[in-house]
Amino acid sequence: MEYLNKSQIITPQLVNRLRERFELNWNGIHGASHWSRVRLNGLLLSKINGADTSVIEYFAVLHDVCRESDGHDPEHGKRAAEFARITIRDLIVLDDDKFELLTQAMEGHTGGVSHPSLIVETCWDADRLDLGRVGKEPNPLYLCTQAAKNKELVRAALARSEAWLEKSCSSKLDQISK
Repeated sequence: MEYLNKSQIITPQLVNRLRERFELNWNGIHGASHWSRVRLNGLLLSKINGADTSVIEYFAVLHDVCRESDGHDPEHGKRAAEFARITIRDLIVLDDDKFELLTQAMEGHTGGVSHPSLIVETCWDADRLDLGRVGKEPNPLYLCTQAAKNKELVRAALARSEAWLEKSCSSKLDQISK
C-alpha cells in the first residue's frame, strides 16, 4: 500500500480491521494497491477542486472492502457502508455530516452519475480514474467533476493503473513459468 502508509487518517488499526474483513486477494484488482491509487487520485483531484480529503481517504480504503467477487457484485458498496456504520464507526474520525457523505459515496459509487456533494463526486471519480487496472480507459461521460476530466490527470491515472496491471500480469506469468 505504497500511498496509504503516508496517511495520518488511515491508521494501522483501521488497516488491520480491513484486512480481517476483505475476502478477496489483498493484491488483486480490488485490493490494497487499488485503494492506494484511488486515494492518490482523490487527493490529486481535491487539490484542484477543494474537496474534503478526509472523506476521500476513508472512501479509498472502504469502498471495495466488502466485495464478495472481483466480478459483478452490485451490493458491495451498500455492504461497505453498513460495515462502516456498524463495525468500524469508532475508527472513522469524521463528524456525522461527513460520515453520511462517506456512506453515500460508498453506496452509490458503482452506478452514481451525479450527486449534490462535490466530495461524493470526487470519491466516485477517484475510483473511476483507476479503471486501467481492468484494461479500461476512464470515459469522461462517467466522470462527475471537471477536475477529473482533465486530460493530463486522466492520462497520469491511466498510466499508474496500467503499470500495476503490467506488473501484475508479469508476476502471474513468472509464477506459471516456474
